[in-house]
Amino acid sequence: MTIKSAESVFGSIKAMADIAAERACLRCRSTFWSEGFGERICSRCKGSAVWRSATHEGSGQGRRRSGGRSS
Repeated sequence: MTIKSAESVFGSIKAMADIAAERACLRCRSTFWSEGFGERICSRCKGSAVWRSATHEGSGQGRRRSGGRSS
């Protein structure tokens, strides 16, 4: 019995709908060439000062939850 590596099993398999295509930018609605369904913002919008200055979601600067308790 042969054991396949995770890379050979998962690395080269793409989702059926993950195809390059022209898509509408979610920010400015202009059409652009997208390499896959995960790319939805055009390069012009990604290069804008507003896009580049946005805080990364995983920066750890969010508010803490109280867990439903009040002090």
